[in-house]
Amino acid sequence: MKKHHTLNALTLAVCTALSGTAFAQESATPETEAKSKEKFEQIVVTAAPGGATMQEASVSVSAFDEEDILKLAPRSTAEVFRALPGIRAESSGGGGNANITIRGIPLATGGSKFLQLHEDSLPVLEYGDINFGNADNFLRYDWSVANVEAVRGGSASTFASNSPGGVINMISNTGEAGGGAIGTSFGVDYEEFRLDFRYGGEITDDLYYHIAGFARGGEGPRETGYNGDQGGQVKFNITKMLDNGHIRFYYKNLDDKVSTYLPSPVLVKGDGEYGPVPGYDASSQALNSAYNTNISTFDSFGNPENRDVRDGIESKVSSFGVEVDLEVAENLFLLNKFRISDISGGFIAPFTDGFPAGPGDVSNFASALCAGALDGDGNPLNCDSTTVTLANGPGAGDVYTGQAFTNLQFDTRINDLGNMINDFSLRKEFDNGIDLTVGYYYSNQDIATSWSSWQTFIQTLDGDNSQLLNITNGDGVELVSDGLLSASFLSWEWDLNYVTKAPYMNIGFELSDNILIDASVRHDTTEASGELISSCCGGNADFDLNGNGVIEQIEDASATNSGFIRGGVINLNRAGAASQIVDYSANNTSYSIGGSYLLTDSQTFFARYSKGGRAIADRLLQIGGTLNADGSLTSTTSGYDTTKQFEIGYKYGTKDLMVNATLFDTVTEDTQAEVTSGLTFMREYEATGLELEGRWNATDNFVMSGNLTWTDAEISDDVNNAALVGNTPRRQADWIWTITPEYVTDTWSVGASLQGSTEYFVQDNNDLKQDGYTLVNLFATYWVNDQFSVSLNMNNATDEFIITESEEGSAAVGSYVRARPLNGRTTVLSLKYMFE
Repeated sequence: MKKHHTLNALTLAVCTALSGTAFAQESATPETEAKSKEKFEQIVVTAAPGGATMQEASVSVSAFDEEDILKLAPRSTAEVFRALPGIRAESSGGGGNANITIRGIPLATGGSKFLQLHEDSLPVLEYGDINFGNADNFLRYDWSVANVEAVRGGSASTFASNSPGGVINMISNTGEAGGGAIGTSFGVDYEEFRLDFRYGGEITDDLYYHIAGFARGGEGPRETGYNGDQGGQVKFNITKMLDNGHIRFYYKNLDDKVSTYLPSPVLVKGDGEYGPVPGYDASSQALNSAYNTNISTFDSFGNPENRDVRDGIESKVSSFGVEVDLEVAENLFLLNKFRISDISGGFIAPFTDGFPAGPGDVSNFASALCAGALDGDGNPLNCDSTTVTLANGPGAGDVYTGQAFTNLQFDTRINDLGNMINDFSLRKEFDNGIDLTVGYYYSNQDIATSWSSWQTFIQTLDGDNSQLLNITNGDGVELVSDGLLSASFLSWEWDLNYVTKAPYMNIGFELSDNILIDASVRHDTTEASGELISSCCGGNADFDLNGNGVIEQIEDASATNSGFIRGGVINLNRAGAASQIVDYSANNTSYSIGGSYLLTDSQTFFARYSKGGRAIADRLLQIGGTLNADGSLTSTTSGYDTTKQFEIGYKYGTKDLMVNATLFDTVTEDTQAEVTSGLTFMREYEATGLELEGRWNATDNFVMSGNLTWTDAEISDDVNNAALVGNTPRRQADWIWTITPEYVTDTWSVGASLQGSTEYFVQDNNDLKQDGYTLVNLFATYWVNDQFSVSLNMNNATDEFIITESEEGSAAVGSYVRARPLNGRTTVLSLKYMFE
């Protein structure tokens, strides 16, 4: 078997043999469509010993490029991943804050716990589910990306740390194929403008570069009352070719803001169907408001400050990287990848809370607030009558009798999620067909965030610029003033550091011309240090909010509303704050063994068994009984969750037909903490399933591609709630699919991407469910000439109302739940010009 001298047992990348460069250097044209029909024949899986081709490798791997992504009509980076077999990418949070998982592995909270997101073969963040710091928040798809690749299955856990389920890798263009492009896109039925560009080529015969990026501005796919999507990105790399390899330098600067959509009121229609509530459609509107963009709040130590709700998810990344790939001696290859990143930003958005009353009639809020309210001396307030008025916007001061909701303003400052990562390996090719790789991985990940003085507001339930409310009792005491129920509900200060060290080894060999075996092992050690200081449920210091010299009900730290929320402001320097020291070391050993049998040049069988681990990181601090007072782990806590996977597969590939089938079985431990519900749990999940992926070039003009995944999953153990054992995990459907038919001529192409799911339960109690659905995404491109093209794509063309998650697990027909729906119909028109 031919050996490929760019093998990297860590990168989990897929590259092509097209002139030694990555594909997707051009946009979709009839010529590139023809090339795409043969991509699968040329792909080489560089994460397997010996550089086995995609057909030979004993792993499940998929890749797609700019042409394929255009057909998905994505509105966020997470939506790009929806076409990957076995992967659930829930993008109901907008341009970030997505939930991503794979193969029935649980998706109990946000982020991508067991599936790592990489950029140029190194993780964006060491942990994909950091509270309010999901990895996809700091990752953007644009024309700097040559191709998106995914390795699914247990082998990923030995090729990268903290990735037992798999890795999705966004690989950059490098400029080997010269030329560039510039394009603009416009929201047809929503407000957004975007400019994309790229250019690359040779500087000299052995020096080439690539630069690309985007800039955008607009309201985004849902109505917020302001321009919430603002910013852009620039990425640059330069490569020096040497006689024995190459050296490449990377730079990235991301400064972007996007509105994010948290659970908000949704109507339960029954039989697994949902819809808008009166006056508010959560699939096309948001409870953000032009009237409530600037809020006066407090830092964790009681100091006044201002926050701008328009910042939404604010992502700032400045990173520099170096890749060295050299043949340092005959058949001995050195590969080192390094990146240092400065990562910061913020997360601020309205969350619909269930206290003091669920979203609905405002009179319920007034009575619930007053019923348990005590003044600063502990005396009950007069609740014979209450009055509700508008506090701002049109009609301010008028009595209000409509619907309301409680806005728990999620407000987190991302002070530092920076990291330094290095991945070093040596690979030796022996004459007897053995291929040996040894390496060492190092990662230093900071987690420094401030959940500062989360405030709670009472507002009108209105999708067209919600307004703040005042609520007073019969004696004129303000229970809610200018919308403010609590000036300082919750305050947490996180200052943590996690160092990961991982030696690893990978060996591959040929038992015969058609039998390939590989085995790998990795030992991860996590060293955690730092501190969490926290206080909850109201203030511990009086504060004169309105400056009138009098400490009133919501300003009095001794007063309470509804017997629960204290007045005043939290000050973490005062008594009442809790501190948890972090000072421990945890370790885990991952291994994987697999093999493939090449039945013919076009048919392969493979099998693999793997055990991997995932360090629990910051969420461990939210779970009682896991840490001692000195920061060490308790005797019952390992600091890692593990995943065991068995898979067996079949691959068939010819010029006109490609079919991959993988049967998998997984057992996963999951230790989790939910911010929104406050629940913590330690569980085990089991899942069995089948992935199908295919492409059929039916004629010279018609192509059909897609994937289909069946999963049978259950909660097999729950330490905290035995009643859930045997239930199906939340948001896990039996079937998910993406089917893409396309027709291409010399001057135009048209097609559809059909993405769907069978029904699934929205919570683990297995009561409330979302009915099955199919989203229809349409796309069309017209080539005016070889350089200029016009494209139109439509996401969710039939405007389906689909929820991906709900805070409630049970609800009556006609009632409201707090849920996150997918975007309604959105349409984008794009113009693109390519040049040499």
